Amino acid sequence: MNLLYRLLATKKDITLTIIRVTLGIVILPHGAQKLLGSFGGYGFDGTMGFMTGQLGIPSVFAFLAIIAESFGALGLILGLFTRLAAFGVFATMLVAALLVHLPGGFFAPNGIEYFILTFGLAIPVIIKGAGSFSLDDLISSKLEK
Repeated sequence: MNLLYRLLATKKDITLTIIRVTLGIVILPHGAQKLLGSFGGYGFDGTMGFMTGQLGIPSVFAFLAIIAESFGALGLILGLFTRLAAFGVFATMLVAALLVHLPGGFFAPNGIEYFILTFGLAIPVIIKGAGSFSLDDLISSKLEK
């Protein structure tokens, strides 16, 4: 099997669909804050400035974080390049948890409980794929033939 097929192949499982879409819906507003300035966010330039200036994150990784939270969330909702999208969200949330939120303890508003939930949603999707009703499933079934 080729690499693209292995990346997209998934089981027709509604549970994975629920997990994937839930994670995408939860992450999308955060991506819109960072990319577009929606929901009280700083937009692309402001977010890049914060991540590179205050957090000391290299600009390429700051850019990838913005992409992961915006386009990765869309990928999760649509089920397109789902494993890659879930990995991007997982990596971004891990960095945010460790660099910003860990000192806040466990509980919200500044703790890590939200991040633990995102890890728990992202990991099954990274391992098993998009599930039912996904573009990955549609594309991989065509590649299989």
